[in-house]
Amino acid sequence: MTDIKLAVESVGMKFQTTEGETEAISDVSFSVQAGEFVSIVGPSGCGKSTILNIISNLTQPTTGEIKVNGKVGYMLQRDHLFEWRTILKNCLIGPEIQGQDLKAARENVKRLLKTYGLEEFMHHYPGQLSGGMRQRAALIRTLAINPDILLLDEAFSALDYQTRLAVVDEVWSILRKENKTALIVTHDIAEAISISDRIVVLSHRPAVVKNIYTIEFTHPGLTPLENREDEKFRYYFNAIWEELDVHVTSE
Repeated sequence: MTDIKLAVESVGMKFQTTEGETEAISDVSFSVQAGEFVSIVGPSGCGKSTILNIISNLTQPTTGEIKVNGKVGYMLQRDHLFEWRTILKNCLIGPEIQGQDLKAARENVKRLLKTYGLEEFMHHYPGQLSGGMRQRAALIRTLAINPDILLLDEAFSALDYQTRLAVVDEVWSILRKENKTALIVTHDIAEAISISDRIVVLSHRPAVVKNIYTIEFTHPGLTPLENREDEKFRYYFNAIWEELDVHVTSE
């Protein structure tokens, strides 16, 4: 793959606080190629979500540059579905806001709902769906704007463990089938390894890139759940755990 969809180039971020200036991110650089799934892992509070906010243009970096080739979709930790709107109408929020052709958008959303098992629930309300189904609906809502790159910020952390494993498999399958590129922030090392082509490991604040791992399993092309059984899985887990398991004298 040579088509770079996203380039983060020497990005730094400083915040003004009551105690003065705090450096959150320092000279972070990495890229994401078309069709690639890249995860960002790092210690709590190191600036992982801040990087996604900068990429999505919600926050401006202090230094450096973001280059995006295509439209960005952002999927947050909570599904943020509107309880008073049906699933179909929730999924149409993006096209409505962007002023898209709603007839065409409705047909596209109906196709996505049918393809990914929510067709019979399109006129239901979020409160009538399970946690996993709500997350699937939130993903379809994100896909409805037809993004080239998806940013997923701890998108599965609100789910219980068993549901989370199943939903990660579902989301991975949907994004692969829709030929999307994804940048994923997660605190779960095992999840990152199972779903990613590469993993960017950040240091404690101010965050720098400690290492970038290319994940190559013995049997490529399997699902995230199946990848957890691969003989190389524990090697990657131990290596990344050691990268993160550092003594910190101050935060």
